Amino acid sequence: MLLTFIILMVTTQWGLCEKVSPKPCLKLFREDYKSVEETCLAVGFVRNNCRNDTNNHRVVAFDVWLKYHKRNLAKNAKIVFEEVGLNEGLGYDASTGIFTAPSGGIYVFDWTILAWGGQYAYTSLFVNDKFKSWSHCHELNSKTFLPCSKMTVVKLNCGDRAWIGVYSGTANIMNQYTSFSGYKL
Repeated sequence: MLLTFIILMVTTQWGLCEKVSPKPCLKLFREDYKSVEETCLAVGFVRNNCRNDTNNHRVVAFDVWLKYHKRNLAKNAKIVFEEVGLNEGLGYDASTGIFTAPSGGIYVFDWTILAWGGQYAYTSLFVNDKFKSWSHCHELNSKTFLPCSKMTVVKLNCGDRAWIGVYSGTANIMNQYTSFSGYKL
């Protein structure tokens, strides 16, 4: 008796579902989901994980700088640039200091380091944990603050990660005078 009741309920539900077309509801669901996804992506709540890398003409550019001085950063430490002036394409994450390429292509990166007077800061552009370009900021004799800049061009695939880090010794750098920027050609 119980088995008959269950079979009857399942077939009734299945029969009712057959009569209602899911297509209009599915279309509305897709439109709502796309709207929510685009909004979350625009405010940086979620990241575009390169599901749609065919959109290679999209503008990607960022410009960031330090909010606080950095003292005694160890070898291989990431420099986290907390202040964000521009983040088109939402590739830069101010909480980690890492830029993640939202699409593949040729990228130009530039960074300027202002080393504390009489101190040094040996920095590098890292791409996926590998050194790509170096800046050697070192002048111990003059005891003046030393600005050092470097620009480099690299080819990135969608999802590749780039950041500025210390490649040797310890780094001592000033805040707003130290910056990192990049853009896709």
